[in-house]
Amino acid sequence: MATARSETSIDDERIRVTTWTFPAQHDDTGFHTHEFDYLVVPVTGGAFTVIAQDETRREMTQRAGVPYLGTAGTAHNVIHSDEEPAVFVEIELKP
Repeated sequence: MATARSETSIDDERIRVTTWTFPAQHDDTGFHTHEFDYLVVPVTGGAFTVIAQDETRREMTQRAGVPYLGTAGTAHNVIHSDEEPAVFVEIELKP
């Protein structure tokens, strides 16, 4: 599996902002655990498969401009399922 590209544009004492780019189908974030609560803002939208730490899978569809929240401790790999490239911005909220 190819790896999605990430670029962190802000990382200070309050927030970390990372843009995730998935140029091709099956690109993934790699398995990771979120250290902080976070907000995801889809730029393009797209379909993804999310694999949890216990290996359960779920399908999700991001809609461009429609944000959603995640919680600290979430452990998963996010895999791009569409043929078209996808981009989202992840904003981690530090305590």
